[in-house]
Amino acid sequence: MSTGDLLGIQPGEGRTTVFTTPIGRMLDYAVALAFDDSLLLLSGGNDQSRLVRWLRKYIFFNDDVQLTDESPATAMLGIFGANAGDLAEGLHAGASQMTRYAHRSVGSGALVKAAPLQGDGYYLINPPQAAEGLRAFAPVSDYEDLRIRAGYPGFPNEISEDRIPLEAGLLGAVSFSKGCYIGQEIIARMESRGQLARRLVMIQSDAAMQVGEEVKVNGNAVGLITSATSDGRAALAYLRSAVALVGQELLVGENAARVAGLARL
Repeated sequence: MSTGDLLGIQPGEGRTTVFTTPIGRMLDYAVALAFDDSLLLLSGGNDQSRLVRWLRKYIFFNDDVQLTDESPATAMLGIFGANAGDLAEGLHAGASQMTRYAHRSVGSGALVKAAPLQGDGYYLINPPQAAEGLRAFAPVSDYEDLRIRAGYPGFPNEISEDRIPLEAGLLGAVSFSKGCYIGQEIIARMESRGQLARRLVMIQSDAAMQVGEEVKVNGNAVGLITSATSDGRAALAYLRSAVALVGQELLVGENAARVAGLARL
């Protein structure tokens, strides 16, 4: 049903996967956490009920599976930044040695090793009493700045039904050796032919960039800014593949910019 190979996942492990439409466009990106008798999907789209409805369309009466939306009863904190590893170690010894998306029990909840932003990154699901000191919330803009500078696609700007996972740099969430899944034919064909119309890139500029600004090369429009940091000097954009090259010189509006790297998660 989704792009990731989850067949051999073991309790305590986590893997990423993308749910796609029949034409390979992204419905949702999720981290699947394996427990003894269940999988917990950490959905990225902030509309978990939509994913639940979509999954239920493909569950038949004799399938041995139960699907519930746990979001109303689940709290989750993100721990990111230079001190994230030390904070996580205080909750679980050995947290800094965990592999990405591995998870360990902390009280009645779980500590999950997330993709790093600035320093280590973790998710804390159903925070225990011992985590009360972590409840110093940073504004969403701080997280967005870290995400963009790390080159990670996000909802809804980069991960949406307008794009396929390969364009967004989500190769780690796509298996090319597993069996069929919804949208597999389109994604496999584009990968084998190496024919992506656009790629998500990180852009840097000395001038402020804004979401929606046009990106040009030699006077030709090649893409639009999809996300930008609070100071506007780092941004993400889908560009035509021919110009999605590190070091490529650009114009964003009337200001010079350059491709700093390919986005990925």
